Amino acid sequence: MSESEHNPYHLPQPSAQPIITSLGIALMLAGLVPDSRLWRMALISIGVTTLVIGLWLWISDAMDEYRNLPDD
Repeated sequence: MSESEHNPYHLPQPSAQPIITSLGIALMLAGLVPDSRLWRMALISIGVTTLVIGLWLWISDAMDEYRNLPDD
């Protein structure tokens, strides 16, 4: 009998989506640092894009994993 049969809880598989999402947040916040340079808007744009992509992947993976859970 495997260990997963004794555990009543479902644990998700490890993924990179939380790291991608936090990187997007960090880039977005780094762009908010007061400075007179134009690259701030580029950092904010890249950060928002990375954040949205990371969240999209994270939510879609969670939904796929939820749909494929075995019925107990």
